Amino acid sequence: MPEELRKILFSKEEVQAAVIDYCLRSKIRLPDNNIEDLEVRADPEAMVVLKYGATVPGDDTEVEPSRDQVAAALIRYRSGIKVPLPRSAQKVLQPADDGIFLVIDMDWGKGAKSH
Repeated sequence: MPEELRKILFSKEEVQAAVIDYCLRSKIRLPDNNIEDLEVRADPEAMVVLKYGATVPGDDTEVEPSRDQVAAALIRYRSGIKVPLPRSAQKVLQPADDGIFLVIDMDWGKGAKSH
């Protein structure tokens, strides 16, 4: 059976929007300040770091969602922009220079269904 490998590139701006939306929906506390930077790393635990400006010394200025949280945020985001995604496909995140790739590996012999 055929196998499909697809990469969807989410820009840093899209990653930031998706992660912030995820945090707000999941009631994850975010600093009360503006985001100064978003860092994408190859770290298996914390792939994304949102860096906020400090208002008071000692304030938390970084938010590091887990890799699973970032994946959930991007999958929800792509749903909102109507990009189909096979439900049974293997999904892996890979850092990119300009954002994050969502890599979809689908073996069509296993009866894929899109969602």
